[in-house]
Amino acid sequence: MNEATGLNLISTGLKTVATLFLVLGLLVLVLYFMKRFLLLKRGAKGDLLIKVLSSLHLSPKERIEVIEISGEKIVLGVTPGNITFLTKLNDLNGENEAISRERKDHEIKK
Repeated sequence: MNEATGLNLISTGLKTVATLFLVLGLLVLVLYFMKRFLLLKRGAKGDLLIKVLSSLHLSPKERIEVIEISGEKIVLGVTPGNITFLTKLNDLNGENEAISRERKDHEIKK
């Protein structure tokens, strides 16, 4: 291989790498603008309709979530293939009622 062919190969490789970085940079820029202007039409973070208040992991893929939707607190069971409504909490007394109901059910099963 002569010297001119080696330089031509290096030049082509550098042009290819530069073009790759240019395309990747444009892709990141387009994705940033899509996220910024198209996907986030819901206002500030505090204005979300659904808020996750608490989460308890029962296993790596199963958890219990307490969420708030329009001021109502709801307890959900979440697994990879299913989301199950467990109970609705009205206030602190509602939480205590749900816990005592759960304890009674647990004692009956024993």
